[in-house]
Amino acid sequence: MLDFLIRKTILKDAKKETQDIVLKLIGTEIKMELLCLVIVWFYIFFMPVISVLVIACMLEEVKISIEIVVSIILLIHVICCAILAKYFHDSMVGFANSISAKIYFIKCTRKGNALSKDDFDLIKKSNKDVYTGISNQICQGYCYSICFEMLKALKKGKIEFLAVKNFNFDDNIKWENEDDFTMHVLYINNGWAFDTYSSRQFPIEKIHKIFEAKVYKQFSYEDVKDKSYEQFRNEHATELAEWAKMNNCSMFWEKGKKED
Repeated sequence: MLDFLIRKTILKDAKKETQDIVLKLIGTEIKMELLCLVIVWFYIFFMPVISVLVIACMLEEVKISIEIVVSIILLIHVICCAILAKYFHDSMVGFANSISAKIYFIKCTRKGNALSKDDFDLIKKSNKDVYTGISNQICQGYCYSICFEMLKALKKGKIEFLAVKNFNFDDNIKWENEDDFTMHVLYINNGWAFDTYSSRQFPIEKIHKIFEAKVYKQFSYEDVKDKSYEQFRNEHATELAEWAKMNNCSMFWEKGKKED
């Protein structure tokens, strides 16, 4: 049911193929954000009900007009909710999203065989910015640098460069010289992959299938241990750009530009 609603609202301008990819990658995240937002507003609107019932019972004891008092309380509450909706809507959405992000990190991001709880703790100690990006699902667009820093912090696994199917939430917009694929990077370990776009772990074969991927190359910790991110980028950017061009793949591995 929620999938249907997401297709008809958030993804209404995307073609079915794009909708399928998005729902497989971040469908759970979207659902969690929507549900948390509904729960927060539901709680705000209905939390006075219990207190009103308690007050009503107390007033019945002292013979004060229950209807008048209850009406005043509910009127004040409606005014407060209207003020919240009008002036603090963005703050309320942010509050709901922060709850959703925490739940998603615990229930989704940490589930899988690429990264364990200890691995996340190690990333947090080694690079707090990377951990914050992952745990709050704000690492989209930084797959190159985040996967590189994860590999450096964990000293195990590999990072995989691959061309993934390009998709747009609004397929009515046609970008000039848009390629069929875009370059992406995954962190690989134990036959699983961590994906920065969805902030989730998938078996490698599954994520490759979702992305319709063309794999370029993998790099181990031994390949990067003595290099900074900038050194690694400068060493491989030209060859990667040539491969991307041959595979109809866009690639934005330049300082100051969005990477994903």
